[in-house]
Amino acid sequence: MEKLYFRNVDILNTKSKQSNEYSLIVNFSYDCFKNDLYAYDTYNSQGRDDYYIIYVVDGIFNTKINNTVFHLKKGAVILYPPKYKYRYWGEPPSRYLCAHFTGSHVEKILTDLGFPIEHPYILEGEFSPKIKNLFDKMDEQYMTNAPFLQYSLSCLLEQILLTIAVERVKSEGYRTFKKSIKYIYANYTEKIQIPYLAKLEGLSNSRFITLFSKDMGKTPSEYILDLRLGRACELLVATDKQISSIGTAVGYKDQYFFSKIFKKHMGISPLEYRKKNK
Repeated sequence: MEKLYFRNVDILNTKSKQSNEYSLIVNFSYDCFKNDLYAYDTYNSQGRDDYYIIYVVDGIFNTKINNTVFHLKKGAVILYPPKYKYRYWGEPPSRYLCAHFTGSHVEKILTDLGFPIEHPYILEGEFSPKIKNLFDKMDEQYMTNAPFLQYSLSCLLEQILLTIAVERVKSEGYRTFKKSIKYIYANYTEKIQIPYLAKLEGLSNSRFITLFSKDMGKTPSEYILDLRLGRACELLVATDKQISSIGTAVGYKDQYFFSKIFKKHMGISPLEYRKKNK
């Protein structure tokens, strides 16, 4: 069976230039190989000029990173950062969908979604028809030069990255804490007991605090505080209510305590905040 080798850096980087013209730019998108006629071996000692993402849709996809070979199955995701040496190879019927992309905000987007930007990223998970369909649609848009192409491709890529990020946090045991957060929003004007929130989620108090802090990026108490202060800021600017009334409306019946905690976390008093932002 014929085997294809891709080793010429100039050819590999033809469609992979860096750019800051838009926040997110899809340079190239394709399906390799649709006809399954070839084995392949791709090696780029200098890496691409932009980011390169691959989604395995069939067979075994092999890649070598830092002298370690990964044998990836259907459903795996690989993200190579710019200028990173890579090699990957496979045999029919292995197939993958891919895109390379750049943009002025690409690093922030990837970081916000939990992707590393200094080294390759691999996620091995269950095959997702949604991810495949998004790649297929992006490939179709690219090949047919659809209207508003760059905007359409960027939107599709963002959906792909978001879907992969969601799959990642699910695979890591991520919890949504829907019951406790719903309760917090419904009752933030009242005193909220953390043990009660833990009970809603079926966890011990200490376990609830640990997991909530890990997955939400802040403790339950900090989450409640941020919600209350955020709402207080809205009321200070949008209404002429007295400071004491606003404090009560966000769960602080003691005006002195409300002003104290507001200034501690916002840097200025509630009255100063109102004057500054009215």
